[in-house]
Amino acid sequence: MIHVISGLIGLAMLALVLLDLLWTTFLEGAGPLTKHLCGWIGCIMLAAHFRTSSRRIITKTGLFTVAATMLAWSMLLWLGWALIFNADPNSISPTFAELGPPTVWDRIYFVGCNITTLGTGDFRPNGRFWELATVLSGGSGFLLVGVAIAYVVPVVTAATQKRQLALNIWSLGKNPGDIISRAWNGADTTALGPHLVSLSSMLALLGESHLTYPVLHYFHSSKRSSAIAPNLAALDEALTILECGLQRGCSLDLPALGAARESITEFLSTLRPALIETAAADPPEPSLASLRDIGIAVVDDELFKSALRPLAQRRRLLLTLVRNEGWTWDAVWPAAKPNTV
Repeated sequence: MIHVISGLIGLAMLALVLLDLLWTTFLEGAGPLTKHLCGWIGCIMLAAHFRTSSRRIITKTGLFTVAATMLAWSMLLWLGWALIFNADPNSISPTFAELGPPTVWDRIYFVGCNITTLGTGDFRPNGRFWELATVLSGGSGFLLVGVAIAYVVPVVTAATQKRQLALNIWSLGKNPGDIISRAWNGADTTALGPHLVSLSSMLALLGESHLTYPVLHYFHSSKRSSAIAPNLAALDEALTILECGLQRGCSLDLPALGAARESITEFLSTLRPALIETAAADPPEPSLASLRDIGIAVVDDELFKSALRPLAQRRRLLLTLVRNEGWTWDAVWPAAKPNTV
């Protein structure tokens, strides 16, 4: 009875790891195992970051999540096959008589060598069924290695594109007010239009990459200039001011603004699969004083405040994104103090 249970648990474990492996690498989102494992590691690394205030810790999160996922797949695959082979004490036999009857450890050793395709001449499968099981275990190990490599390469590429997009936004301005003031030509901000058009396609690609590979949410930059969260929040805050804070005729054409806004919206929709919970409080309201001081025609503060209300949930998501990368709202608006969430 114990051997039967061992075999059934092993089969269930193989089904879980293969489901998670294929789901994570070929479908949108992450499998159940990868999703929760990455979420736990992300939370631990984020807590350690805020405790030590060192970005050297949080920048390793992406590496740790990918390494932990690969290790979990490998160990579960090994354990699953080991339980199956241990369901029958006679599943393998020694090649040389002096080795004696195989022990539990011998069967674990045989499976490990088989799935890593190392091969060993010490033991051999005993009977047709176990010969087939040996072939399948070796094939599953080969599948794991091939699929893991095919998964890691695009993830690394997408992480590079993520930093590139952040730098492109950073080049427009260091904060929302800076983005608008740099684009101001004395009459309007239409100079931002071409930049937003090019950024929209990059934002769309970033959103699709995060939807396909949620592990990208755990790749963080050590520098503010290449960190996507504060730069994306700064861009969206600038769009909010352009849409709600500038007087008529001072902003830019609506198609360019709307395309950039929609691309950011699609990216924000990828946060939920990454186990990111929305912040409980709104970030501080943007101030129009600095823009007013340099002569940009802005609306009345009360009118701007009322226009912000429909965007409250969106701005909470942005604050959540910023905090999830280990930053505070100060990184978006340097003069503002972050709310407690």
